[in-house]
Amino acid sequence: MLNEMNEITIYTVDNQFLPNINWFKISIKGEYINFSLFERWKKMSFGNRCTLSGGNGPVNLSIPLEKGRDQKSLFRDIKISYLDNWQVKFWRTIISCYNRSPFFEYYGDGFREILFKKHSFLQDLNIEMIYLCLNYLSINKEVMMVSDDNLPHIDSRKHYLTPKTYHEDPDPVIYHQMFIDRFGFQANLSILDLLFMEGPEAHYLLNK
Repeated sequence: MLNEMNEITIYTVDNQFLPNINWFKISIKGEYINFSLFERWKKMSFGNRCTLSGGNGPVNLSIPLEKGRDQKSLFRDIKISYLDNWQVKFWRTIISCYNRSPFFEYYGDGFREILFKKHSFLQDLNIEMIYLCLNYLSINKEVMMVSDDNLPHIDSRKHYLTPKTYHEDPDPVIYHQMFIDRFGFQANLSILDLLFMEGPEAHYLLNK
């Protein structure tokens, strides 16, 4: 799959919240990380959700949205709902999953700070989280908003970037996980899992 992408340096990818590992493995191959200004909101996507490894199995976090998930809007216009105190629940879940991981104490505060900022728009939260991840990964990559509809787009289903296909990746990044003794290896979780477990080694694993 990666051989198909090696010659493509300019393309667009889905805007995702704390994207899964394969999203980063693909995105960092390009000259920039490009999001389309005209990307449509897609329900049942990783646009407002991510999957972590928990003590009882995979844990799905989903950011509540104003007007719900069924709206027909551009991604850039999607607003986050704060009727529910979801940030506290998110952070408690992340602590429960990773407070004993090797690198939680080094990276956790950065994610917490962004999570509690109360961004109005989902896109702004996602991009700030992605920049933080790139910083922790020691990857110097610029995120661009582009309007060129002629750019090739990474097929999310084909490249295992949707909630229905993410775990089917036949060539996942392999590393030790918190609950691997209970559930075996869980492929292609959120980049949080790789960062908290492998720290600086995550950069090497993504580029292997």
